[in-house]
Amino acid sequence: MLDNDNLYFLDGSGEMATLHREKNWSATPLGPPQNWPQSLRATLDIMLNSLFPMFLFWGDGHYCFYNDAYRPSLGNNGKHPSILGKGGRESWPEIWDDIGPMLKQVMEKGIPIWNEDLLLPIFRNGRIEDVYWTFCYSPVRDGSGNPAGVLTVCTETTDAVLANERLTESEQRFRGLADQSPMWIWMTDAEINVEYANRDLLDYIGLENISDFTGQVWQHIVHPEDLKIVTEAFSKAAEKRSGFSVDYRVRSAETGLYEWFTVKGVPRFEDGTLTGFIGTGMNVHRQKTFSEQLRKEVGMRTKELADSNNELEKSNKELQSFAYISSHDLQEPLRKIQTFCSILLASEYNRLSQKGKEKFDRMQSAAKRMQVLINDLLAYSRLDMEERNFETTELRTIVNEVKDDLTDEIAFKNAIVNLESSCDIVVVLFQFRQLLYNLISNSLKYVDKDTAPVIEISASPVRSSEIADSRAVPEIEYVHIRVSDNGIGFENGFSEKIFEVFQRLHGRDNYRGTGVGLAIVKKIAENHGGFVTAHGEPGRGADFNIYIPMRDKAFLEHNAMGTNPS
Repeated sequence: MLDNDNLYFLDGSGEMATLHREKNWSATPLGPPQNWPQSLRATLDIMLNSLFPMFLFWGDGHYCFYNDAYRPSLGNNGKHPSILGKGGRESWPEIWDDIGPMLKQVMEKGIPIWNEDLLLPIFRNGRIEDVYWTFCYSPVRDGSGNPAGVLTVCTETTDAVLANERLTESEQRFRGLADQSPMWIWMTDAEINVEYANRDLLDYIGLENISDFTGQVWQHIVHPEDLKIVTEAFSKAAEKRSGFSVDYRVRSAETGLYEWFTVKGVPRFEDGTLTGFIGTGMNVHRQKTFSEQLRKEVGMRTKELADSNNELEKSNKELQSFAYISSHDLQEPLRKIQTFCSILLASEYNRLSQKGKEKFDRMQSAAKRMQVLINDLLAYSRLDMEERNFETTELRTIVNEVKDDLTDEIAFKNAIVNLESSCDIVVVLFQFRQLLYNLISNSLKYVDKDTAPVIEISASPVRSSEIADSRAVPEIEYVHIRVSDNGIGFENGFSEKIFEVFQRLHGRDNYRGTGVGLAIVKKIAENHGGFVTAHGEPGRGADFNIYIPMRDKAFLEHNAMGTNPS
């Protein structure tokens, strides 16, 4: 016989078993547990001792029972523990329209109902919360075989559902961004079958979606010469577990032409097993073809430069030949002319008529001018050919040497040559001596007959930022050498023209000169990595400013080894 006083089904140490035992069931429609039917007792025995979440609706009133495993789904500040033994409609008013019909169906038909990830918002934690459930409603039969209750075996899947929704939203955002990307974005499986491709990639190869995009597709769109490069890149990446970057050609569905792409990818592994690859692709056809064209252009320009160098070398040889002719062949007949002039001057000059003497004087003057011109041209032509050995010296030393060379002319014109300030300079001595000689000689030459020449010379360091000339190299220190005079000057509009070969601003009858001297000054300044400027004012004299870079010890050491160009 059944011992109704044996409440074995309420045994247990869990919270819900304790609450079941302590509850005053006599105050509920169910009455004391001693009067409960065996089917309810057996079900409660199973439920309260199960580690899986269970909930029992019993009788026509759908009175509520649940175990410890189900308890967390009720949260805090909600239904627990008040719904224990309470009717279903009263306990679950917020979802009764959803679960009531299902409970009725199970009670009437005795057929279980299954739902997966069903949204049933419930009141818990002080508010209504969206809760997702996967559950089964199963009938519990009484002694007559009729459904007397509904056992709910369930699990809350809220966290999993929300995580999956976040993943889906993230994937949708990724796909949206990827489809707007101007580069390819793709994912493959381990066999390089494409699992995802963005719109740019699909449009380029002419596919509507990623479904015949298998590993074989690559063979149809990749240039045959590049297929091996592609397969080896994926293979090595999987073997070395590292990313890859490779350039290869892919055929455009729109044009049918192959274009260059840089494709980068990394292998994906799960538990040490290769699951696929993920990567990008960027069209680099313009850059690639431009680089190739540039390489060809560089090759052509290099050949042209080599040809130009050969021509330049040939020209230099011709210039050397010209210099030889100037110094020997041209001067030889000139010396004979001057010799005969000297003989005639000594023996026949007094026998000449006045007109004959004038013509003789003009012939002798022309011969002298020709000799000066030849010497100037020879000096100019040698500036690019002669070896440049830079040395450190004080400007004062060079100025004194030039003054010695021009002693007679300085004395004849009562000239004053004053060195206001001096400093060390690193120069090719004979060239810089020529530069100062030409400038001082010009100042002595281009002066009014009744004016005693005054020539002022100064030198000082200066930064490039202080030089108002675009030729000054930034962050370089220069030596500024200034030569000024009180001569006839010139119109400032000719400040650049005067440095050109054969440019003369004054007639030969008034001021002698060949028009080469200042061209030599400019060339020498450039040979030193510098430049020269001029400023003049008619009747007020002229200023010549030479800027040459300051040199250090390292420069001189390289120069001594012959490894430094001027």
